[in-house]
This record gives sequence, structure tokens and C-alpha cells, in this order.
Amino acid sequence: MYRLGWQVLRGSLWEVVDRGRARRALWIAAGITAIALVVFVATDLAHGWAGPGVLRPIAAIAFATLGVLAIAYSCFPTAREVGPELRINGRQVRPDATMSVRWSVQPYLERRARPIASEDRDDVLNNVPLLQRGLVRRLSRLGPLLVGAASGGLAALVSGQVEVFVVLWPFVYLFTLPNMVRQLGIAERARLAALDTVPPPPKHRPLWRRHPHGSKVRLPGE
Repeated sequence: MYRLGWQVLRGSLWEVVDRGRARRALWIAAGITAIALVVFVATDLAHGWAGPGVLRPIAAIAFATLGVLAIAYSCFPTAREVGPELRINGRQVRPDATMSVRWSVQPYLERRARPIASEDRDDVLNNVPLLQRGLVRRLSRLGPLLVGAASGGLAALVSGQVEVFVVLWPFVYLFTLPNMVRQLGIAERARLAALDTVPPPPKHRPLWRRHPHGSKVRLPGE
């Protein structure tokens, strides 16, 4: 599931994230990081906050710089703009932000695969792509933020400023990222299974009108 989810993430990332916005956010974050690096080096030379020796300050400053870069990048919007067809009263309606599916689809998103019922085929094919886009959008925003927080925690741990248990919480949340990749894989497995499912037969429509007035025979197209 992780491999399948990673394939979905790579294939749909730039359908959710705007390349221009992501590039702009990266350049701004790089500028902020350069200033932070100068501040980290200067304050370490003045006060020695990164710890004694040579390797420890280098590692602490490197982790702290990476944390600033990732967190600064996550602060800027990178999602694609939606068109006028996806607006209601001027407000955006984001189809790539939904994280919920219908009740009929939820059983197919469990860890154990189950065959798709023909009557649920259309619901799976309609809901699963929206769920996948929502997961990709969350990964694109939450991933850099959690990586930055974990890097900052490592910097504090290497420098000896805090105890181990204080910086464990970023790593706890960091493990939610692989779980979202797994959910992408499970959703893709359900979508592929729905594509292989035979659609339900069309419902029979009576040829006679039930209304007592007018012709009893349906005209073409009615």
C-alpha cells in the first residue's frame, strides 16, 4: 500500500500544488533561512548555544536551519487557484480539500480489501479521487511543517538545551505522514477494483404513463 500510495502522490502532486506558488514559497523560505543561518552562527559564536566542540554546533545549526526552511515554506500557500466554475457567491469551493466519503464507500477503505458491489461502483469512482486529492493537499502542507518541527527538535536535542522527552512530540506527529501515504494506496486499490467491477444494469423504466390524462405511450427521449 505504501508503494501504491507513493505512486499516487507523485502522479497527482502537481495537480493539487501550483508549481509557480511552490517555487515562490521556496525562494522566500530560502531568504528567511539565510538570515536565520547568519543569526544562528553569530549567536553561537557569542553565547555557544549549539554546544561544545566542533561537530555538535555544526549539526545543531544544520538541523535548526533545515527546520526554519521547512517551516517557512509551509507558511505560504502553494495550492492551485480554483476557476470560476468552482466558486459559490465568490467563495472558493475546493474539491481537493475534502477528506470525507459516503457511507457506502467507507467499507472499501479498510485495511482488508473487499470486492466492490456493483451498486457502490459509481460512489467509489466519484468519492475516492476527491479523497486522494485531499490527502495529497494535506501532505503537501503538513509534511514540510512536521519535518521542520522535527528538525528543530533535533537541533535542540543535539545542542543539549532540552531533554529527550521534550522533543518527542514532533516525531509522534511525523509518523502520521506514512499513514496518509498508506491511505492513498488503500484508496487507489479501491478505485482500481471499482474500475474492474461490472456496472449495475440500468433500471427498467415502464413504457406506460401512470398519469390518467394524455397519451399512455412514452415518446423518444422521455
